[in-house]
Parts: sequence; structure tokens; C-alpha cells
Amino acid sequence: GGGGGGDGGDGGGGGGRVGAAELLRRLWDAWEPQLELELAAEACSSAGSSRGGACASAAAAQRQLDRRRRTLSSERVGAQLAASRGTEALALAEAKSVIVQGNTRKFRGERCFRRCKRNGACEHCGTDLCCRKGWDANESRSGGGPAESGCGGLGGEGKHVCTRVPAIDANATARESFAEALAAHLVLLPTARSFAAPVSLAHVASDLGLALNSSKRRSGGPAATESADAAPPWRGVGRAGEAFCGSTPDGRKGSRRWLSCGGLGDHHGGDLEAQGELEAAVAARAWVAGPGERPELVLTYANEAGTAWVTNLVLSLRSVGVDHSLIVTPSAAHCSALFSSPARLSCGHTSWEVPGCSRKMRNKMRTLWYLRHHYMVRLIDLGVNTLMLDGDITLHGNPYALLKAPPLARHQLLYSLDHRNFCDEVNIGFMYCQGCARRGRAQWVVNETLRRERSFCSPDANAVYGDGGTFFAATDAAGVTSPPHRPRLWASAQDQKVMSDVLASSCCGKDVYRKLIPYHYTLLDKAAFARHFYPTGRCNEMKRERGNGAGGCHYAPLLLYNSSDGAPPPPETMATVPWRVLSSWHGTGDGERAGWSGSWLSEPPAFAHFVGGDVSGTKVALLEALGVW
Repeated sequence: GGGGGGDGGDGGGGGGRVGAAELLRRLWDAWEPQLELELAAEACSSAGSSRGGACASAAAAQRQLDRRRRTLSSERVGAQLAASRGTEALALAEAKSVIVQGNTRKFRGERCFRRCKRNGACEHCGTDLCCRKGWDANESRSGGGPAESGCGGLGGEGKHVCTRVPAIDANATARESFAEALAAHLVLLPTARSFAAPVSLAHVASDLGLALNSSKRRSGGPAATESADAAPPWRGVGRAGEAFCGSTPDGRKGSRRWLSCGGLGDHHGGDLEAQGELEAAVAARAWVAGPGERPELVLTYANEAGTAWVTNLVLSLRSVGVDHSLIVTPSAAHCSALFSSPARLSCGHTSWEVPGCSRKMRNKMRTLWYLRHHYMVRLIDLGVNTLMLDGDITLHGNPYALLKAPPLARHQLLYSLDHRNFCDEVNIGFMYCQGCARRGRAQWVVNETLRRERSFCSPDANAVYGDGGTFFAATDAAGVTSPPHRPRLWASAQDQKVMSDVLASSCCGKDVYRKLIPYHYTLLDKAAFARHFYPTGRCNEMKRERGNGAGGCHYAPLLLYNSSDGAPPPPETMATVPWRVLSSWHGTGDGERAGWSGSWLSEPPAFAHFVGGDVSGTKVALLEALGVW
């Protein structure tokens, strides 16, 4: 932290550590004179005497303080990241010694297939492998021969056991690298229960490359560096006063068609619920790339607390040439402030609330999260392709060349993947609806998400979900659940959980409630409960589709629609985007490249989503340290 600035004094450029007490003293010294300087600047401005000696001195002092604050910010980010790395390194060391090495000693020779499900590497066996003699020879069961699993014909007779493999155990370097990889897999990918496929020692570096490389960097190994001749992929998005437009497409054929920055007027709209207001916003801010193309709009949302985030997002969009964006706010005054800022942010406000909610359930966060779904439905009615983004996303290339190429161009509802390749394992911080039909299957998904939320919070919800209601009637009668049934007033990421259940419902053709059960209950029979509320068979699992340079995707047909609308609508599908389109900081989605691994420095995704960044200090600290805040 603290690379030296231009004025020397407090730069801290010598590389020495700054103690916590000293850092606090510097922060206080930088802040204490601020009020006096602001009063002096205000007096100069009101008196119109900006050329006076006192005013010149005040301006010079202000510039010096600004430089010191930038230095302190760098030191603070460095201190936070150092603390995070220390905590993570401790967790990795404990996982390696207690879990990985402990499991190796504890379970050697013990049965393992129930835990590991396959031949090969598995955390349950530590640095041993889960092997059964002759299992590798049957490719239909294991997916490959001995070279794939690393067992090499070793293992238990007629059963899988944790097996010592000389190629690993007798090679101290290989054993240590393997243990580090397993520990990193446990600590940094805590949702993964086992490896996605059988892996051999030779494949550890590639299949677990993120974890291995990250571990080596923490222990002092060389970090990835950029070529001196290459433009850094992490471009700063500039200060709000600059609000610049990037003009360089990403080099793919046709990407220049999507450079909307500088080609649209700005927009300060009224209440989007008023007649004609949303249509006016679309007319001003949507971008049509060519004849026969649907209008494109990027929609985001914020209350006052999210101002800096949506500003950063819009400036990041502009830096890659995309300016067909609109911010929705719950407050007219907030929209006015955004529009009158130096960044000139286009916006509209809304009086919409989740309808029908009882007073105790009508909280501001509920409306803020669900208004994006409400406007997605309305924009589908208007024939607009809508890209919905959370504020903790930055862009590092114009994304439309990837979104409009096969295989993604064939699918209507696009999401990023949160965990496994299942319909209900998505993250809705990124959601793109392209070519979605009015009253179609994709629109049903968004509408049903809103309908469920309305039913959960309505004054009549107890009659459905409470004691004696219809929702738990069958499971209570069968001894699967029991009362009392009381409402869950709120759950973290509630709208994502509700939409995930709706997507599973559409993929399976039946009602699914897995991520969010709206009322409390006492569970008496877990297996019967799952059969009643969860998807069954493989209906929830998405299929793999290979594609172009963006990589393949996973997709599933959407089955459900509103039958009262008449004839069945045309087929539509959902899909999850590959890592080249979007990866998250925590990288828990199958196939993602995690931000913490350092891979973004050399090959960033088009969308970098900083979900999970809080464990590294704060998201703002990460974005500052990477030069994208």
C-alpha cells in the first residue's frame, strides 16, 4: 500500500509498514483542517474573489489535502488486503494440516465411494485417492481409463477405499502441491462437495489451477504480470467529471454496431408509472444497432445509498462504448441529483411498490429489489431487449459481440451461474432478456416471481401459508411437517431465491419450492418433504451446448406459461453465460474464473461481478486496488 505520490511527505513510498495508530493519526490530520478549508472556499465563492491571496492559499491547501487523501486511501486498501490475505493464508494452512492431512491418516483404507461418488481425487481421502481395482477399465462408469483418475489399477477389492498412490505419496513436492490444491478447494470453494470429474495428479494443475496458483502466490511465488506492450485489461473508468466514452470495440466482427456512447440523448424522466413515461424513456435511451434489430436497454436501480455504485457501473459501461442505460430510483429527488451530477446520469423514478403487501411486510428493500422484475415485464411488453445489472459489476470489453453470437444468441433468458449447472442455481445480478415474447414463457418466469412475492406478503397470506392453510395442508396431514407456520419477514437475496424456484418450476413443469419456503415449519420427514416440494429426476439439470470463442453455455427449455392467454407461446429457453462473458469474484459458478485467483489481470471477463468481494475487506477496496472504482 501507499505508492509515493507527487508531493513526497506522506507518500509512504519506501515500502515500510504503517502501524494502525499512525494510520489513524494521519487520517485525523487529513480530516481536521477540512471544515476550515471548506468554509474558506465557500466564502471565496460567495464573494466572487477567487483571485485573492487567501483564496489561492485555500485552493492550494485543498489540493494538498486531496493528494494526501489519495495516498491514505491507497494505504488503507493495502492494509485491508494484507489483513485479508493473512486470514485466508491461516485458513488454508489449517485446512491443509487439519482436514487434508488429517483425512489422509484417518481414512486410509476406509470405504469412500459414498462420500466421493467416483474414482480419483476427493477431499475425504486427503492426499490419497478414492480407488477400486478394475473400476477404471469400465469407461461407462468412470468416464475414462486409469490415466484419468490417477488410481493406476490400485484400490480396494470390490469396493472403493482411500488408497495410497506412490506417485503422490512418495513425491514430497507433488504431495505438498496436491495438499495445497485440496485445501484451497475447501476454503475458497466451500460450496463444492467434490471435484466435477475424476482427476489425476497430472491434471491437478489444470483442473484446480486457480487454487494452486493462488496458493503459490500467497507463499511468495511469482505473481502473474502483464506484458509491458499490452494495454492493461483493467481500465479505469474515469472520474464522474470526465464521464468519457470508450471508442475501441473488442475486435470481434460486428462489435462496432454496439457503440452507443455519444449516439444518444440523456434523459431526466418522471414517474415511470405515469402514462407514457416508460415509453418516453425507451425512446430516449434504447439503442437500435441496425435494421430489424430490437431496441436494447441496460437497466439498473438504486436508492440514495447505492449512488456511488450505479455511477461507477454507468461510467464503466461508457468506458467500453455502451451508454444505452437507464437508472430507476424510488425517489424523484434522487433521480434529479443523478441527472444534474457531472456524470449526467439518465434516470427515471418510480412510485411502484410490491402491491398488496401488508404494512409490516412493505419494506423499502423489498420494493427496491422487485422493481427490476416489474420493469422487465413491462419492457418485454414493449419489445425491448433488457440487460439488468447490479451496481457491483464492472465491464472490460463490449459484451454484445459475445451475447449476440452462437450459442447465446439462440436463448432468451440469460443469467450467470451461482453454483452447479441447474436451473435454480443462478445469480440474478446479471439477467438479460433478448427476443422474449410478449405473454411468453420467459415473461411468465418474471411474472410468476412477482406473483409469488405478492402472495407471500399479502394480508391474506396466512390463509394460504399459515396454520390450517393450503400450502402445508398435505405435508402436515402426512406427518411430513407440523405447525406452527409463521411468516419469514425477509430473507437475504430473497428475490433471487424466489426466481430460482420459479426457474426450476418452469424447467420441470411443476411447482418447486426449494430455495425459499415462505413460512416457518417443523420438519419431520426430510425425504418426503423433498419429494413434495423439490424437483425430481434430472428435469432441473441444464444441458451443455458448445459455442464460439465465448465458450459454450448450459441451457434448458422453459415449459410453463399462462394458459389463459390462449394458444401456447413459441418455445423459449434459459441459459447461463460462460466465464468469458461473466465471472464473479468468489468464482463459485461451475466453470467461472474467480477474481481472487488473479486470472482477471491477464484475461478479464466482459462483466466482472464483485459478488463475494466483501470477504477480502470491502468491495470498494477491491475496486480501488484494481483501478476500476
